[in-house]
Amino acid sequence: MSTEHRDAAVPRTPRTPRRAWALVAALAAAALLAATPALADTAGSPSPTGSPAPAGATDPAADAEAGTAEEGASPAQTIADALAESPVHVSSAFDSAFPVAERERLAGTIAEGDLDLYVIAVPLTEGDQWNGDVDELVSAVQDRMGLGERHFLVHDGFSLRGADFGPGGAYPETRPAADGAHTASYRTMGDSDTTILEEVEIAVETALSDDPEAAYEQAVADYEAENGGLSPMGGTNWLPWSVAGGAAVLLVGLGAVIAVRRRARPAVPLAQHAAFDNADRARLDSLVERCEQDLIELGERLSRAGDTNGRRLTGALDARDAAARVYDRMVADGPTLPDAAGVLVLLDLAEDALAGRRTPRRPCYANPLHGTDTRQVEWREYGGTRTIRVPLCPDCARAVRDRVRPTVLADEHEGRSVPYYEVPPEESVWAATGYGTLTDDLVERIQRGAHRTRA
Repeated sequence: MSTEHRDAAVPRTPRTPRRAWALVAALAAAALLAATPALADTAGSPSPTGSPAPAGATDPAADAEAGTAEEGASPAQTIADALAESPVHVSSAFDSAFPVAERERLAGTIAEGDLDLYVIAVPLTEGDQWNGDVDELVSAVQDRMGLGERHFLVHDGFSLRGADFGPGGAYPETRPAADGAHTASYRTMGDSDTTILEEVEIAVETALSDDPEAAYEQAVADYEAENGGLSPMGGTNWLPWSVAGGAAVLLVGLGAVIAVRRRARPAVPLAQHAAFDNADRARLDSLVERCEQDLIELGERLSRAGDTNGRRLTGALDARDAAARVYDRMVADGPTLPDAAGVLVLLDLAEDALAGRRTPRRPCYANPLHGTDTRQVEWREYGGTRTIRVPLCPDCARAVRDRVRPTVLADEHEGRSVPYYEVPPEESVWAATGYGTLTDDLVERIQRGAHRTRA
């Protein structure tokens, strides 16, 4: 099994201090609406500038993007069809923030480059077609456009994200869109006047440059030089707390007004953004199906591998047997994302044994679904002093290097969603072994029944 079985990680642009200013502005606007009934009655979905859209201002394209289109093309297909005509697709909700002339100019810039780059600007909310999740949106659009190397910049009105897909769905070797989105975030951090268009322009310019990764690293270095060496996720973010008192006053009595606005994403105890966890859970069914298919396919190949070296064949059979045991438990007790990831890791071990690899490939310790394109990295505990040396994928390695929390694989423990490695090792074979990255006896533990203990 190759890394094609993994979901390509889509990095989240760091949350920036300027969002706090946007929150204050939105609350102030809400207070004005509450004091003016005529205005409050016409409050609709927020525009990127924080002003309410006119009531009933909808169109078929906007309905499709919001996942409420009537029978016909799916919302993802609608966007994919639009991108076939122009590499820049903007929802009507963003007309004022992203004028048609500017879209055409940006489309021309992209057309002059060598990168298969696309820009999507659509509002997302909880409960829509993608449950407010950029990952779900971009994955669905990529599926409709067909497997191939593509790069997307997606703005939902709150943040800019970059998503990169390699040829045939493989893990991409470079991440120009992600680098572009990160660069735009760092370069505009603290500037409350930055518009959606300006953010996207910076990201496009970076993605189309000769070395997007170098541009991103320079943006980080510049930001840290200007802010005492602190990255936005690496130190205390004082701004939200400094405005909390004033915000609380504005919030009193404004529940009815704020309810018509997009609700802020709730905080989660995970060291990552909630959208990643939501996307992973949405993919669980497809991952389980992939596990079943790969188990069958590998079993058929092993049954025909009679002339394979005995030691290699035995190792492959043992790893495949361990994967089957975990899969059987999922069928009996209900699938979980950590178990599905475990099946895929065990199948990778079986493939490595069959191929005669002296050193098996190691999955990303932070999230095995990121694949086996990893390197050893010193990871310091966030907010602490302890360090471990573990294999990480390029995106997680970069996050650790930049003192930003990587996107980790979630597990359930005592009613909470936590990083899988924070589950007590006696309750999770995945936590105990780091999916085989911390110990070499993952297969043996599974065969001894360690997989039967569930957190």
